[in-house]
Amino acid sequence: MSHIPTRRALLRFLMLMLATCPASSHSTPTTGSAGPSAGPPAQSGRHVLLIAYDLRNGGISKTTRSFLNAASRLRWQVKVADAKSSNDAVREQLLLQASAKDVAGVALIGADSAGYHLELAMLKQMGKIAVGWHAGGNPGPNAELFANVTTDPLAVAQTAVDYAIGSSAGAVGAVILTDSHFAIAMRKAAAMKAALAGCKRCKVLAVEDVDLSKTTQLIPTLVPQLARRYGRGWTHTLAINDLYFDNINFPLHQAGRSDIVNISAGDGSNSAMNRIREGISQQKATVAEPCNQQGWQLADELNRGFARQPPSGFVSRPILVTQDKLLAHPRDGDVEDDQAYRQAYLDIWFKKP
Repeated sequence: MSHIPTRRALLRFLMLMLATCPASSHSTPTTGSAGPSAGPPAQSGRHVLLIAYDLRNGGISKTTRSFLNAASRLRWQVKVADAKSSNDAVREQLLLQASAKDVAGVALIGADSAGYHLELAMLKQMGKIAVGWHAGGNPGPNAELFANVTTDPLAVAQTAVDYAIGSSAGAVGAVILTDSHFAIAMRKAAAMKAALAGCKRCKVLAVEDVDLSKTTQLIPTLVPQLARRYGRGWTHTLAINDLYFDNINFPLHQAGRSDIVNISAGDGSNSAMNRIREGISQQKATVAEPCNQQGWQLADELNRGFARQPPSGFVSRPILVTQDKLLAHPRDGDVEDDQAYRQAYLDIWFKKP
């Protein structure tokens, strides 16, 4: 059995080691559809801890499944921990599980790395590699992570706003829903607000900070408040995640506001895809993360860290998903791409002599 240090000892070690942590190296971002074309071969036989912030979140669960698929090809042993939206649970896993001797790397999915700076600094000093998905405000390396995998939040925000403006001929009165627990969410919200400011017939009515883990309770209460406050001036809702729209239809119906158009700037959950496809919701579009591709990229970045090579610098493109796009694919079709990314990564990991 691996020796796992006590929490008190680890905390003392954190404070001693933090000042000596080296800065992350940065690489020039590149975008595309299939991924990078070169990298180190598979670093097989590694033990990895995957910490999912909340597997009830569609984007997190989809990315987790994709990462596990890629990790199986790399012949890694992966332990999955679901923090269920608890920061303390994430911290506990980083302190007590990730620090175990046999764990070589950590994948942090859906939790903002800045909130665990001390813990991740300790792991870096121990020689462990930490990567993240939606674990910071930007793609690429950050102060805590070897690499953070996400689309460019500014591109996602602009795509959502462009659709809102382009699909409406009249005035646009927007309420923006975000969650201040996540740096990437706040960047998206700020970018959507700025983009709308450049439209003469658009107005940002409010930016509402709504905890993603409590949308079931908060959205039914918030909707009638917004309806009373803004009346017919409220025409669009722009949200940083599909979760906000899982429980919004009935409150909007009760408020007599079946005219409001809802657009999400992430993540492209299965429930959102279904309601957009069937036209049974006021959500008309989502700007989806290519989560399947990003799960494989997350594994590739971790593999690069294990090989002591720099991160890839690759940034995947966001995907605007509308009813027309969904109806153009078979029921079980993947709107992300043709899955060429899988072969691209396999070609890197298992180069033929």
